[in-house]
Amino acid sequence: MLRILAHILSIAFHPIFILPLLFLYTYASCRHLFIFSDARGFELFVIYSIVTGVILPMVAVAMMRGLGLISSWQIENRQERIGPLLVTGLFYIWLFYNYYKNPDIPKPILSVTLGASISLFVAFFLNNFSKISIHAVGVGGLVVGSIFISFIWSYNVVHLTESLQVHAVLFIAIIVIICGSVLTSRLLLEAHTLQQIYHGFLVGCIGQIIALNIIL
Repeated sequence: MLRILAHILSIAFHPIFILPLLFLYTYASCRHLFIFSDARGFELFVIYSIVTGVILPMVAVAMMRGLGLISSWQIENRQERIGPLLVTGLFYIWLFYNYYKNPDIPKPILSVTLGASISLFVAFFLNNFSKISIHAVGVGGLVVGSIFISFIWSYNVVHLTESLQVHAVLFIAIIVIICGSVLTSRLLLEAHTLQQIYHGFLVGCIGQIIALNIIL
């Protein structure tokens, strides 16, 4: 039962979904920053973010799987991670570049996108020496990115619905618990050692810290 739950958590919080989750959290806590000069600006932002940040990297990995460049969807082999990490990192850089050129894009979106890009390329480099946990990289960025968004740009309130609001501290506590569960699931599945988890989490945190100092 625990292994089944661990598999579910690993899929639900796969690294490819972390950046969209940060975007969603930014919108929920910083709606006052989403002011677009174009009437369809927000709609185009959502579509572009999903296509470039999620769909295209997944298609690229699917093509690698079809061509036999990776042996499984789990990409457990360290050498097989090179292609997916590089391709996803390039898509993230392209995403950040286009956001940076658009004055309507809120600063927290710029920050978390750049942070994710930095973390991915650091993970890409370190992957040549050790199989660090990419899940840990993702949730490390999720935790630190959410904290920065909450205490720098938001009014300490997360809007779940129009009528339901949660204090940012409580919501961050929930995020930390979920992220801890995800990392525990990677250990239960024996996908990584504790050291690889720590290293990955640290990379995710550092990427967001560097990005924040560049954007501010």
